[in-house]
Amino acid sequence: MQRPVGMEGTNLGVLFRNGFLMDGLGGSVEGGDILVEGERIAAVGRGLEGRRGPDTRVVDLAGRSILPGLIDAHVHTGGDFFPGNLQENLAMACFRTADAARRTLLAGVTTVRTAGSREFLDVDLRDAINAGLIVGPRVVASGRGLTTTGGHEHEMCMEVDGVDAVVNAVRYHMKRRCDSIKLMMSAGVATRGPHVASAMFNLDEAKAAVFEAHKYGMKVLTHSFGVEAILNGIEAGVDSIDHGSWLNEELATMMKERGIYLIPTFGPGYYYTQIRKAEPWRIARSEQVTPVRIEAFHVALEIGVPVAMGSDCGGPSRFPNGENLLEMELMVKYGMKSEDVVKASTSETAKAIGLFHHIGSLEPGKLADLVVVEGNPIDDMGVMRRGVKLVMKGGNIYRDELAR
Repeated sequence: MQRPVGMEGTNLGVLFRNGFLMDGLGGSVEGGDILVEGERIAAVGRGLEGRRGPDTRVVDLAGRSILPGLIDAHVHTGGDFFPGNLQENLAMACFRTADAARRTLLAGVTTVRTAGSREFLDVDLRDAINAGLIVGPRVVASGRGLTTTGGHEHEMCMEVDGVDAVVNAVRYHMKRRCDSIKLMMSAGVATRGPHVASAMFNLDEAKAAVFEAHKYGMKVLTHSFGVEAILNGIEAGVDSIDHGSWLNEELATMMKERGIYLIPTFGPGYYYTQIRKAEPWRIARSEQVTPVRIEAFHVALEIGVPVAMGSDCGGPSRFPNGENLLEMELMVKYGMKSEDVVKASTSETAKAIGLFHHIGSLEPGKLADLVVVEGNPIDDMGVMRRGVKLVMKGGNIYRDELAR
């Protein structure tokens, strides 16, 4: 049963008992309890039965795994991309966006950061969810995103060239109340034109964007494939290198030293090269990238670059919103330890998007974002996609398949 039961107000309280508790920080406890009061976690540990109130619901997890709500740092929630969607009217795009958000939350992803959205729909989505008008994850909105003239995703992004234009565009995103800024630092798979590794924004433009964004408290995420694009982003001081396909040891070392996150986004490549629903030219471009991206990930892990989870759902690869947690399986497949993938999908991603003080770990005082799954993700990361039984965001339960 899936039911959005949190629209009308917070729960009086829930005590989760006897679960395999994964705290999001790398620790785990067998037979652990979590007490939720209102919108926040009140206590974590064992033997919390005596702390519950008379109206507290008790949920026996019977050994199921309970984790912080998952966080996806790179999504496109403007409705899943299919031919013709970008030409639809704005009302239809809004309906598609709302549906994408609902599916994402019910899959166990309680917070997302968008990576570019048509006509600032992600900003309006954030506000509609916060107002209780629709069901969806917590949204960190990046607005339309910035690209060069004719650059990657120019159909959706703001096309800007030169330092002054970039500064003006960042300020306009601030005016539209965006939470972060997306920079298309390179070409990419999904847009025809130059080689996917070609650099777009130059260093001066990137520096101007980062300076202006950081001045307003907005983090900067990037679309960066090739060496020059990655280097320009690092030198400019961006907060994350998303994709990072041609990352090498020198660049990885620089990222580690400066605390810049890598967000590898394997999902689209899997959909392009394995599911193969996209256009042949996009599949062909992806086939150039997938092997080098896997190797770059190995380099990042060996060097110790901080890694956050980002699926890149909703793009032209046809990787749909709601399937976000396939990304966790692919991170394991390509060499990351399961326990590190869980951490990368919770506390590390919370740090990457600037929300670790509120979410990302099971600690008293944090918002009660929780997901319960059947099975143990350490043994089989696939349970994150196949076995979700309960989803809570901010103390409200939106999916509940556990018997009372």
